[in-house]
Amino acid sequence: MAQILKTCALDDMVMLKDVSENGISSNLKKRYETDQIYTYIGHVLISINPYKSIPELFSVDRMMDYRGKNRIEMPPHAYAVADSMYQSIVSDLESQCVIISGESGAGKTEVSKIIMQYISQNCGSLEEVIRVKDAILDSNPLLEAFGNAKTIRNNNSSRFGKYMEIQFDRSGQPVGGRVTNYLLESSRVVVQSKNERSFHIFYEMLSGADGQMKERYRLLDASSYHYLNQGNCTVVDEIDDVSDWKDLLHALDTMKFSEKEKEEVFRLLASILWAGNLEFSEQNEESKISNGDCLDHVASMLKIDAAVCHDGFCKRTIQTGTGGRSSIYAVPQKADEAAYSRDAFAKAVYSRLFDYTVLRINQRLGWKSEELPILGILDIYGFEVFESNGFEQLCINYVNEKLQQIFINLTLKEEQEEYEREGIKWEPIKFFNNKICCDLIESRQNPIGIFTLLDDVCNFPQASDEKFLSKLKENLAQHQFFKLGSAANSFCVKHYAGDVEYSTSGFCDKNKDLLFNDLIQLAKCSKIELLVSLFPESATTDDKRRPTTASFKLKTSCQQLVDSLSKSHPHYIRCIKPNDKKQSRNYNDTRCLHQIKYLGLLENIKVRRAGYAYRQVYDRFYYRYAICSDGTWPTSKYAGRFREGASAILDSLGIEPADKKSVYELGKTKVFIRAPETIFSLEEIREQKTFSYANCIQRYFMKNAYDRLMYVIRKSANDAIRGKKDRRQKSLDRLFLGDYISYSENFQLKSIVGKGVKVFFADVCNYVQKKKIRLVIIISANNIHLIEIVANKDKATNKTKPWVYQTQVRIAAADFKGVVLSEFADNYICLCTAASENYLIETSKKTEMIAHLLKINPHMSIEFRNCIDITYKKKSIKITFASDPKNSAPDGGLYKKKKVLVSRGLGKDAYPNLVEPRN
Repeated sequence: MAQILKTCALDDMVMLKDVSENGISSNLKKRYETDQIYTYIGHVLISINPYKSIPELFSVDRMMDYRGKNRIEMPPHAYAVADSMYQSIVSDLESQCVIISGESGAGKTEVSKIIMQYISQNCGSLEEVIRVKDAILDSNPLLEAFGNAKTIRNNNSSRFGKYMEIQFDRSGQPVGGRVTNYLLESSRVVVQSKNERSFHIFYEMLSGADGQMKERYRLLDASSYHYLNQGNCTVVDEIDDVSDWKDLLHALDTMKFSEKEKEEVFRLLASILWAGNLEFSEQNEESKISNGDCLDHVASMLKIDAAVCHDGFCKRTIQTGTGGRSSIYAVPQKADEAAYSRDAFAKAVYSRLFDYTVLRINQRLGWKSEELPILGILDIYGFEVFESNGFEQLCINYVNEKLQQIFINLTLKEEQEEYEREGIKWEPIKFFNNKICCDLIESRQNPIGIFTLLDDVCNFPQASDEKFLSKLKENLAQHQFFKLGSAANSFCVKHYAGDVEYSTSGFCDKNKDLLFNDLIQLAKCSKIELLVSLFPESATTDDKRRPTTASFKLKTSCQQLVDSLSKSHPHYIRCIKPNDKKQSRNYNDTRCLHQIKYLGLLENIKVRRAGYAYRQVYDRFYYRYAICSDGTWPTSKYAGRFREGASAILDSLGIEPADKKSVYELGKTKVFIRAPETIFSLEEIREQKTFSYANCIQRYFMKNAYDRLMYVIRKSANDAIRGKKDRRQKSLDRLFLGDYISYSENFQLKSIVGKGVKVFFADVCNYVQKKKIRLVIIISANNIHLIEIVANKDKATNKTKPWVYQTQVRIAAADFKGVVLSEFADNYICLCTAASENYLIETSKKTEMIAHLLKINPHMSIEFRNCIDITYKKKSIKITFASDPKNSAPDGGLYKKKKVLVSRGLGKDAYPNLVEPRN
């Protein structure tokens, strides 16, 4: 066992012998190649995206296997993490959260869905519970449709962050919840890179809408819309937009969207698509929309007058002066400025529509008292590095930096606190603390962070990307995690996951996140109630409050997320992307090594092993390894004293007293073992002894099961003839064997009966006609075979060859009617069929035959007559049975001239001494 543990892929990499990044990668690769996509590092779960369906890994039966199990009892799985969280909520009423991290395409969204499915499956069926369960499950297709998109690296990439909280009552049933969303990548609505798509919802609507809906909203093919055709990728083989559309409609019904609300949502989506097709021309620095038919479509979808819609995009209202001396002017915009306004409006409508969708999900989930325990699932966008990285990538990577910081702080903190609680000396381990990188981005003190510098620049009217880059050079040029980029307008940040170069183009505009008052007023002109409600802010021009920037909102929500996570006991799932081609069974060593490095898996193992590779509470350790020591098994003097018992088990390995401290230490509630080899040795001894004991137990139960089966068989047959037929002593004493001719080794008979047929009884007997014919009788589940034995002699040598078998009679179980026996102590039994064909058999094992015949026909008749009719060449012959007055007939009876003389037996009430086996 120890050798197997050392050479095979390990479930828990804390036990690795080769503690290195290559050792981790090798272990993950071995498991991945056999579809073992989950691996532990202590309580941290590593998940590798399989890029294929593995039904046996995610069946309902597999889900139930993990219910209520300890982590070490089952192989690593997301179900184990989900069950651990759920059981902690039920038993301790302690809030739990799982932080799912990894880069885009590593499978974070799928893992979050698996956890939600597990929680849903294990909850009750009360009406309120079902409401919450349905809302939890159906929130996925809704959020994925509006918030996910196809990117170069991932066909179903989350373009927003999501933290779902599910509330539980004291009985462990979900009673409410809420979803918090972070930083939707709204720019994707108006522009996509090559081989990427916009949000799924647009393609689902265009593919799944029926003819009436397409006519109402004037829907065309996706390639006809500027907002959808820029990536030249409107169809994805792995995505079924029509099926996803049906799931979306079902989800809208679950969230109780009315028909009017659904109509308004679809109308706004259609208006966004048509707005993207608006074309602007310019004359004398004044723009106008050149394709009037498209403008009419947009105005119709938004239920706004076409002229008002035109001015909303092509003009901008400016106020000069203050108070009574102020003046308001409608200033024409240039063509590129008008296009910017159009895009800003489309992004704002979509972003707020997404927020509205989240709001409706939260209304359906319902949020109860803050005192209830919660289960939080954080599915956040993964670390991103593209050929061109902008403001969105910096925001996404900043959030990932914060999550990495949480992971480092909490895992180290938890480790240190455990050693302190247990009274174990802590051996510090070096690791990279990325707080310095977080400060580089968010700090408001010297050195001032990137976001703070960006906000400072954006506070001035003449803010520009060039001024922002100049500020970066001035303040951060000497920072060890910052450097200027290779391009003139770029800078580079040394993230925990690697260096990323960002282009400053568009930073200021995206950070301002401003929506001109004209566009707010445009939305308020609509007759669509939903659109008006999405823009509740005032459209007046005298609001002096400084609007918050995108980076400020992100930092604020990120801190709120950190606060929420800190209130719950954390669990971690680290997702790894095996390759960039989205191929199954393709493990790219270089790609995976990079992720292993920046996810800090090696440091995580070192932290777990800094003092001790293995730790376990005393009672569980004792019960698992008690069998390894003669002092603790099968009897033990340590009953209830698990600490002393654990020490005795380890001492049985021959550990010298002087070496104890270097091998293991006893904490207050746990045993801590330094080297994996100690556990390997215990596992090897445990397996050897378990195998030995299991063999004994198996032999005992097999014998007991066989004895019970024979008891049932013998009793059923003897009960059937008790008091109705004289018995012979040999008949009472004989054991039932079933196979008396080594049928399993007779291939001639097997070919006649059929391969794989279960045979209950097989023996040689006599078939009585005018004379006796030597036969083999075989009783199977479906047939009774009477097979004649033919002598086979070589005439040339006069030597006997192996017997030849010829089928004489085959009685189907469905045609078998019953048996007839005489009242005397003879060896004859008559088999009767539904076709009135009767076959008289001479055998000393007729009682056993009756037992097996009852198996194939429990309702068969058993008659007792001293005159039995048999069939011979379609003629009926009577065979009579009589008592031999001289009592000299051989045992079993003498057959002569259609008459059987039988010597005296033991009597009709004779019965074997049957003892029922104990349970």
